[in-house]
Amino acid sequence: MKIYALLEQLEQLANDSRKGRLRFGNRIMVDEDELLDLIDQMRATIPEEIRQSNKMLTERERILTTAQSEAERLRQQAEADATRIVDEEKLLAEARERADAILTEANETAAVVRKGADEYAAEVLRSLEQMLGSAMGHIRNGLSELEKDRRP
Repeated sequence: MKIYALLEQLEQLANDSRKGRLRFGNRIMVDEDELLDLIDQMRATIPEEIRQSNKMLTERERILTTAQSEAERLRQQAEADATRIVDEEKLLAEARERADAILTEANETAAVVRKGADEYAAEVLRSLEQMLGSAMGHIRNGLSELEKDRRP
């Protein structure tokens, strides 16, 4: 992900600035143009990360819809099979059992897919939240340092 490369560049900028001659205690001088350029690149990258998470959420919804459609198709197929076999009591009972089993299996499959999609989406969102939080912390620290340096 590009955001990580940009964060590494920001960290490298801070590390390189520590090696310079002008130090004021814990403060360092950073090239403003380089810092602002990195911040602009981060801003441009963050929307891509959000688009990716939205794409994952859309894919999750598609998977859920497909699973539900398949469950409905299987249910309808089971009902059609049961209707064709109405002539004999034993066959009718077997058809109902088969329909119930198919429906149960479809519901279980849909639940597993839904749970997996939810877990995947939650994991991606947690990762994105952590990444964005970290980036925001770095940005805030950088801005804070710039503000401190600008004060008389």
